[in-house]
Amino acid sequence: MKSNRLQRNQNESETREELVSLTKELISFRTVRGDQKEFEDAFSYIINYFSDTELEIFEHEKEDFKTLVAATDEDPEIMLHGHVDVVDADEEMFEPIEKDGRIYGRGSADMKSGLACLMKAMKNLPEDSSVGLMIVSDEEIGGFRGAQYLMQKGVYNPDFALSAEPRTQGEQMEIVTDQKGIMRIVISAEGEGAHGSRPWEGENAAEKLWEKFEEVKENFRIEKDSWNSTVNLGYFNADGAMNVVPDYAEAGLDVRYTEEYPPEEIVADLKQIEDLDFEVEAKDPALKTSRENEKVQRLKKKAENHSEIDFSREKGASDMRHFSQQGIAAVVIGPKGGNIHGQDEYVEKESMEKFYKIIHEFVSGE
Repeated sequence: MKSNRLQRNQNESETREELVSLTKELISFRTVRGDQKEFEDAFSYIINYFSDTELEIFEHEKEDFKTLVAATDEDPEIMLHGHVDVVDADEEMFEPIEKDGRIYGRGSADMKSGLACLMKAMKNLPEDSSVGLMIVSDEEIGGFRGAQYLMQKGVYNPDFALSAEPRTQGEQMEIVTDQKGIMRIVISAEGEGAHGSRPWEGENAAEKLWEKFEEVKENFRIEKDSWNSTVNLGYFNADGAMNVVPDYAEAGLDVRYTEEYPPEEIVADLKQIEDLDFEVEAKDPALKTSRENEKVQRLKKKAENHSEIDFSREKGASDMRHFSQQGIAAVVIGPKGGNIHGQDEYVEKESMEKFYKIIHEFVSGE
C-alpha cells in the first residue's frame, strides 16, 4: 500500500512539473498577430511534442493562418480545442514567472495553460480513443480562419467539442454551456455641411446620429449580471474638421444577443427608426448546448471527482460557437486564472492540475 501511494505521489508530481513546464514554454512564444515567425516556432514546438501522434496542418486558402490537429483517427468523436494566439503585451510578459502558486505571463490564463493540459491529455490516451485536439492561431480575432473554416468545410464532424478557455470568476470550476451571439452593426446618418461658425445653415449628421443611437439603446436592457441582449457603441466617426458641420456620420455597434432579444427582432426594430441607415456587417451564432447531453453529464461527473462544479453561461464568446453553428454539442471549461489581457495575467497551478485530471479521465473513458 505504501509503495503504491508513493508511486501515485511521484506520478502526480511529474504531471504537475510537466504541466508547468509546458505552460511556461508556450508562454515564451510571442504569438501575437503579425509575428509570423513566433507562430511558426510555437507550432514547431507543438509538432515536436506530438512526434508520435498523427498530425494534420491546415492553412486558410486566402490568409496566412495555420491550424494544427492531432487526432487518434480521421473523424474523432470528441474534439478538444485550444488557441496559441494571444493579445499583445510588453516583452517581459513573455518571460513566465512562478510565484505564490501561480504562473504569471501573457497567455498564462488565456489560454496556454489550458492548451498545455489538453496537450498532455492527448498524449496519454488509451489506444481505442476517438479524440482530436484542434490548435488554432486566430481565436483572439474571431476564429474565422481556424475553427469556423474547418467546421464549415466539414473537415471534422465530432459529436462533442470542448475548449479550455479559462475560468475567471468565483472559486468553483464551471462548465459553460451558453454564450451570447454577436452582431456587428454599422449605423449612419446624413446631414448638410456648413461652416462651424454658422451651424444653423447646415444639419449636423453627428448630432442626428447620436439621437438615433439613443433610440437604438432604448430597445436594450443593459444590466449588470443579467442575461439580456446588450449594445455597445464601439466607435463614432464624423466627416470633416472641427470647424465644419459634418454631413455624414457613422457608428459601429457591438451587439451581444440572447434569445430574449434575438437578431430578427433587433433588425426589425432598427428598421422602425426613421432616417436611420444601418448595415449588419457580421452575425455570429450563440453557443447553446443542452445540459442534459450525455457527454456534458459525463464531463460533470468526472469534474465532481476533483472539484466543486456547476453549469454557467457567459456573456463573452469563444470558438465553440463555430461548432454549435454546425449542430455540435460544445462547452467551455478551463483552469482558473485572472487579469486576462492585463499586465498581471496569471493561472493557478492547482487549478491546472485539477483541470488536467478532469480532461484526462473524460477523454480516456475512465
